[in-house]
Amino acid sequence: MRKNLLYSELSEREQRVADACLKAELWGLDFKHPLRLLHLEVWESYKKDEFRYDGPTFSKARHKATVFELAALAHDFRNSMGYVGKEVDREMFDIMITCNYPLELIIQRWILTRFTFLNVWRHKLKGRFKSSKPINLYKL
Repeated sequence: MRKNLLYSELSEREQRVADACLKAELWGLDFKHPLRLLHLEVWESYKKDEFRYDGPTFSKARHKATVFELAALAHDFRNSMGYVGKEVDREMFDIMITCNYPLELIIQRWILTRFTFLNVWRHKLKGRFKSSKPINLYKL
């Protein structure tokens, strides 16, 4: 699976696998769970090619068949809109906890987020940094 792709650059098979993996992460959650609403917003935005998905950066993906996972997709979605920082990182961890990601993966990504300040600087230099936080930020 390639990284840094628009939805339209995925093959039909990759699109189906991505969709199935994302939906599988939501298994067991109530139909009106807020994470399901976030998933719909993020997935529809991705399908419209509004941002590129890079997958889990500097860490392994949750699934062996694909780099698609809800926590990383939502994190890339927020980053593409200029939302970076500890609130967005916290949302990623809340998603990981809700979707029962392995503890080792959560710890590995927590360590990597110690360098979020570099991403904040990068967004500020590019003039894309938003100091506010999104209104629909998912929290446990």
